[in-house]
Amino acid sequence: MTGVRTFTWAEIEQSALKKKTILDVEKGGPAYMAIHNKVYDIGAGTGFFRMHPGGAVAISQLGKDASGAFEVFHTENAEAMMSDFYVGDLDPKEIGKPNEFKKDIEILRTKLTEMGCFESSKLYYVYKVASTLSICLASAYLVINYGRTSTLAVVAAGLLMAVFFQQSGWLAHDFLHHQVFKNRTYNDAMGYMIGNVWQGFSVSWWKDKHCVHHSVPNIHGEDPDINTMPFLAWSEHALEMFSDFKDTDVARFMITNQPILFFPILGVARMAWATSSIRFNLGDKVINPTQALIEKLTLAVHWSWYLTLTFAFCTPLRALLFLFLSQCGCGLLLAFVFTVNHNGMPVYSPQEAKQFDFYELQVVTGRDVISTTFSDWFTGGLNYQIEHHMFPTLPRHSFAKVQPLVEELCKKHDVSFHKTSLLGGASEILDRLSGLAKQAAKIRYAAKSE
Repeated sequence: MTGVRTFTWAEIEQSALKKKTILDVEKGGPAYMAIHNKVYDIGAGTGFFRMHPGGAVAISQLGKDASGAFEVFHTENAEAMMSDFYVGDLDPKEIGKPNEFKKDIEILRTKLTEMGCFESSKLYYVYKVASTLSICLASAYLVINYGRTSTLAVVAAGLLMAVFFQQSGWLAHDFLHHQVFKNRTYNDAMGYMIGNVWQGFSVSWWKDKHCVHHSVPNIHGEDPDINTMPFLAWSEHALEMFSDFKDTDVARFMITNQPILFFPILGVARMAWATSSIRFNLGDKVINPTQALIEKLTLAVHWSWYLTLTFAFCTPLRALLFLFLSQCGCGLLLAFVFTVNHNGMPVYSPQEAKQFDFYELQVVTGRDVISTTFSDWFTGGLNYQIEHHMFPTLPRHSFAKVQPLVEELCKKHDVSFHKTSLLGGASEILDRLSGLAKQAAKIRYAAKSE
C-alpha cells in the first residue's frame, strides 16, 4: 500500500523517553508501540487512555514490540479497535527473524482452544465462590457468638478471616483475568463483589498494578511487584538505588537485615495494599465517573461490614486482636504466594530484557510450584505461574493439563523452565535476600569508611 509511513525502532524507542505516567504521555507528543509490525500512536491528543480498559498498563509497552502483551490481554477483535491509532508500519529492514518459540506458542494456543482448555467449568467456580464465602461465615459466626467471651474463638475467627481474604484474592484474580465468563462485564461485576466488597482491594488499583506486572515481569524499574526498595531488594540493580533515598542509613539497615525482616514485612503487606487501594481511588487516575462511583461504594461496603463485625461484637482488646490477626495473617498468606511466584528469579534491566521474546520473558522470570492438593488450594492455582503468565485467561482448573505441554516446548527451544516445591521456593527467596543483604552490608561498610 502506497503512502504508508514506515518507522525505525530508533524512532519508536525515542518516542517513549520520559513517559512514565498517563499525564506524561498525554502532554508529551507522539508515543509509539508496535503490534504485529504495525505502529500505533497512543500519545498526546489521541484520547487513548479514556477508552482503554487496562488504563496505564499500555505505558509499559511504549517504545517496544507489544505484540505478545497485546495477544494475551485482548480478544481477537481488539486489533481492529486499534485502527484509530494506527500511524504506519515497521520498516521492513527493522523486522527481525521469526521467533520459533513464539510460533510454537501460537500453535499451542490453538491446540488448547481445540481441547476446550479455555472453557471454564461454571460448576467449579460456583463451588469456589460458595466454599470461599463459607470461610467468612464461619469467622463471623465465631465473632458474633463468642467475641465477648472467648479469646480462643476470636483467634480462630481472625485466622479464618485472614484465609478468607487470601482466597478471595485468588478468586477475584480469576474473574478479573476473564477466566470464567466470555462476557467481560460479568467477570468485572464478580470482581467488584469479591475483590472490593469481600476483600477490600480496588479492582481499578489492582488492574493498574497487576497488568503492568504481567507485561514486564521482573524488569527492574518497570515491574511494580519488585519495586520494594527501601524495604526489600531483589537484584543488584536495586542496590544501586541507595542514593535515591534521603535516609540511606535506614535503607541500608533494612536491606542488610532483609532475610530476618522478610516475613514481618509480608505481615503488613495487606494493610499497605488496602491503603494504596483507597489512595488510588482518591487520586487523579483516569477512571470514568461511573467506575469511580462503583469503586468508592463497594470499598465503603467492605469496610462497613468488616469494621462493624470487628467492633460491634467483640470487647475492645479482642477486637484489636481480631483486626491484627485478620489483617497481618492475610498479608503473610497473600504476599508469601506473590513472592514465590517470581522473587528470587532473574531480574533484568530494560536493556537486558530486549534479548527475550515476550513469552520467553514470562517463562524465565517465573517459578512453578509442584502441584499438590494443598499447594493448588493455598496458591489459588498460581503455583502454575508460568502457564498463567503465558495464558492469563486460562481457567485455573486447566493448568494441570497445560503444564506438561509448556514444559515440552521449553525443553525443545532450550528456554529455562523452573519448578520446585513450596518450601524450595521459599528457600530460594531467602537465599537471594541473604546474598543481596551481604552485598548491601559491604556497601554500608564502605560508605562508613569514607
